[in-house]
Amino acid sequence: MLQKNPNNLSQYEEVKAFVHAQFLALQETEVLPLQDLVGRVLAEDVASPLSLPSWPQSAMDGYAFSSQANNDFLPVVGCLYAGESPKQIPANAAVRIMTGALLPEGLDTVVPFEEAMVQSDSNADTESAEKLLKPAHLALGRHVKPVGSDVKLGQVLLAKGHKLSTRDIGLIASVGIHQVKVVRKVRVAILASGDELLVPGEAYSLGKTYDANSYQIAALCASLPVEVVACERLPDDVESVSKSLNDWSQQVDVVLTLGGASAGQKDFIKTVMASYDESWFWKLSMKPAKPFAMARQEKAAWILALPGNPLAAFMSFQLFAFEALLKLSGQTSWQRKSVNQILLSEMPANSDKARWIQVLKTEQGVLPMPNVSASQLSVLSGASGFIRLLPNVDYHQDALVEYWEYDCAK
Repeated sequence: MLQKNPNNLSQYEEVKAFVHAQFLALQETEVLPLQDLVGRVLAEDVASPLSLPSWPQSAMDGYAFSSQANNDFLPVVGCLYAGESPKQIPANAAVRIMTGALLPEGLDTVVPFEEAMVQSDSNADTESAEKLLKPAHLALGRHVKPVGSDVKLGQVLLAKGHKLSTRDIGLIASVGIHQVKVVRKVRVAILASGDELLVPGEAYSLGKTYDANSYQIAALCASLPVEVVACERLPDDVESVSKSLNDWSQQVDVVLTLGGASAGQKDFIKTVMASYDESWFWKLSMKPAKPFAMARQEKAAWILALPGNPLAAFMSFQLFAFEALLKLSGQTSWQRKSVNQILLSEMPANSDKARWIQVLKTEQGVLPMPNVSASQLSVLSGASGFIRLLPNVDYHQDALVEYWEYDCAK
């Protein structure tokens, strides 16, 4: 049995690196149609089975002609529209052509209608009475989209490990692909601990607490390539906790627990996790989200134990579970990136621990939200992201700070 229960406060970066190192991308895949692909992670490269365009195509409404034509005036024969097959055009002739139409063989340049000089015989009944003065100023290939100018045959459009967005679906469809192989969703069970928990909708009674944590964490999971297969509340009973953890860790990829893993008399999740083949318990030198733990039995799912306080649980998910789940989902860009922002108010040093502060991003920088306890969620509704303040450091107004945005597309 491998255990770690340090007496000294652990450093966040070391613990985060250790936690994420335990997770490898899932190998199971599934094939899905276009309408089900948003938010899923590619299990293989998507390569184009054709070139776009597959034939030289007009980029303007105008007249198509050959730059090699011998005559100064070219009779105009017919009109071509997008979707039609390319037609045969007599030598030394021109043709009206619309945007997206395919150029007839032998024609290589288009002059827009508004730039064209045309002679017309008002007595003639046929289009051939219209003659185009061959433009001398247009270069070969002007206003023509060559074969493969948008997409080349065999070109990798989207790489393995890419999380598909709404902007990718049209690209895939444009080359005729109707389904692709993706990594299956990460299966997660969420288990909240405590006899005091009420389900929203139940009648409130004194001493009880509505279970905000489960719904908050489930909502965060829904923004990822994750399927929440269970969302349960556990009684303060060691046998019930043990059975639920053991059962779900055999059925899912990750178990997220909420509360019950600290040092309280009824913290039975910690008791059960400590009996597993591998278990790790940390007191991190930061706030909120100071306690964090993980454990597993051989060949079973990892259990990640988040704090019971709602804001602390939210931040613990952001700092540890968020990237772990992305990595497990097969996403290549699973590591969250911060950017520097200007701090809009002074933040004096008042702690020997790192602090995670909810902020609102503005055009000028980031504004810290009012200081709240780890059990209050109201601050999250107004926050756009969070910053990290280092221990024992005075931050003056206009200082640069690390900022992470709540962007679930990443």
